[in-house]
Amino acid sequence: MRASEAPYESAPVCVARIFSLSKCRSFSFHSMNVHRSFTMCAQVFHNHGKLGHNTSVRTLIQAGIVVVLLVLTSAAHAQSAPSARPAVDTFRIFLREGRVLSSYGEFAQVDTDLVFVVAQGQKGLVETHDLMTIPVAAVDMARTSAYAVAVRKAEYALNRGEKEYQSFVTDISKAVAALEASDDRDRRLGIAMVARKRLLSWSEDHFGYRAADVRQLASIMDEVVLELQAASGVSHFSIELIASVAPPPPIPLLPALTPVETVSMALVAALATDVGVEKLALLRSASRVADSLPEAGDSLRLEVARLLADEIRVDAAYRTLLRAALTRADGAVRQGRPAVIRRLILDVEREDADLGRRRPRDVAPVIRRLWSESGLAVDQKNAFDRWALVKDQLRAYDTRLRGAQQVWSRHTSTLTLIRSGQRANRDHLDAAMREFTELAQALKEWVPPAELEEVHGIFQSAVQFARQGLELGQRLSVAANLDISRNASSAIAGAELLRKRGVASLATAIEPRRVR
Repeated sequence: MRASEAPYESAPVCVARIFSLSKCRSFSFHSMNVHRSFTMCAQVFHNHGKLGHNTSVRTLIQAGIVVVLLVLTSAAHAQSAPSARPAVDTFRIFLREGRVLSSYGEFAQVDTDLVFVVAQGQKGLVETHDLMTIPVAAVDMARTSAYAVAVRKAEYALNRGEKEYQSFVTDISKAVAALEASDDRDRRLGIAMVARKRLLSWSEDHFGYRAADVRQLASIMDEVVLELQAASGVSHFSIELIASVAPPPPIPLLPALTPVETVSMALVAALATDVGVEKLALLRSASRVADSLPEAGDSLRLEVARLLADEIRVDAAYRTLLRAALTRADGAVRQGRPAVIRRLILDVEREDADLGRRRPRDVAPVIRRLWSESGLAVDQKNAFDRWALVKDQLRAYDTRLRGAQQVWSRHTSTLTLIRSGQRANRDHLDAAMREFTELAQALKEWVPPAELEEVHGIFQSAVQFARQGLELGQRLSVAANLDISRNASSAIAGAELLRKRGVASLATAIEPRRVR
């Protein structure tokens, strides 16, 4: 019996030390100017004599110490009494329609979803953990959050509460001992105020553990602070009085689930989620766990098998539906047929309704994708319509420009010599210069279709570079010059690069514009 009480024996020490302050040198309790009817042993301070010289008051203090000792000792016995271990790693999620889900560890809210882990089975056999998502709108969040707080409190009390409480009481006892040993009034008051502040905040910072005991100690420390303030000549008391308000009744924790119950609750979670891949994974886990549990009845196994088979069927149907819709939509975009996609949207919505709308998170993005594809199909149709109007002009320009490009073919050797830094024949240079000048003038006079204006500009630039290179080549035919040779080579190289770019752009521009 002594061993079980040992952790709690230090709990009343600080209380005894607080009341022993009447023995301190130059320390005496005076009557209060306020009535503390809600604090322990308040009647002690209603005597107008000095506490150190009043036997009846000393008797009242000793009686108060006995009361506190009894309260704390009874609390210690209550704490140490054996009890069933709560399931402190299992949280509960309360649905608005009344059913309850089990969460292995903490849950998390992500935007409009609640994400948690569903555990099934038992250690040593088959044990599974599946991630699950359900809409927050389906959850009674107030009740769920309150239960989560209760689980955290229970976990703290079970694993760390008493140890940290005893450490805290020891610290307060040391503070009271320092207060008793000091002759400095200001130092004593400072120690008492710090101890009081710690008493007021400890329970709140430690999940409300032993809150009633801490409130009793805090109320006694209030009396000490007030007496110390009075002894120091302080006429205005600024501390807040502590009301002995009982904490709300604790929320009882639900018992831990048996392995069979984990499977049953997983089935409830599978019905609550609207994420198809999570639902299917959870039911497959439930099937493995149920088959591994000898105590699982045939009815449970049949129910798991039925739900899993139905979910596999529904999943396959949705996959086929959505994949086919996207494939057909892609073809409709390429053909510029937006009406086909709009009919597809209606078909998907109708078949989704026939399937019970059981994959909203899968269907919604596909519907959005189909509407986007419809817009692209409209763009493609407009491009086809525009091309039908101008295709003859485009092809006529292509034919005319192909004839003009024969200038390059006729003077390829001359252009190659200039590009390589060699001197070309003067007659050949003059002939090439004449034809490229005529080509530049012809391009200047042409009015291309709007679709070919950019291509036309590229060819004009190519011809200008060619003429610049030929002009420098003419100067080189008179006298060699390294800088001029390099500039002429660069000009011809730029002309050829632009010409090839123009040819490629023209081949694309004369065809209908493709949005995909």
